[in-house]
Amino acid sequence: MQSDTKVLRIKTGVSVLCVVIYIAGVVLLSLHLPFGISDRHRVWLVPTYAVLGGFWLADIFTRRIVLSPDGIRIVSFSDYQCRSIPRTEIESVTWEKGCGASLIMREGRGVHLPNVGRDPQGLTNTIRAWLKKTGV
Repeated sequence: MQSDTKVLRIKTGVSVLCVVIYIAGVVLLSLHLPFGISDRHRVWLVPTYAVLGGFWLADIFTRRIVLSPDGIRIVSFSDYQCRSIPRTEIESVTWEKGCGASLIMREGRGVHLPNVGRDPQGLTNTIRAWLKKTGV
């Protein structure tokens, strides 16, 4: 990995918290079902929670944005995207309250950026600094 490459990902503490929430959920559902749900539903409810929670954890651990000198790589399990975008195709980056951050491409379309544990404005500022540093 080059020294100029920067990886933006969800912080380790948040990832650990998500694992704790997942394990606590599986244990609590195995012991007691909430809202007066009958115990006969435990057979399908706990495995469903475990599978969907596993997908959630996979997304937490794989989601990242990699800023390299020649482009940007976006990996997000929940958005079904793993794409590389060359620096030359990116015009700018923008954000809007409630909508998150997006890349604006030279042809005018936008590419949504996944949440990597930063507010949209902070993510936009980080990518703007990267765009300025790697200016074409």
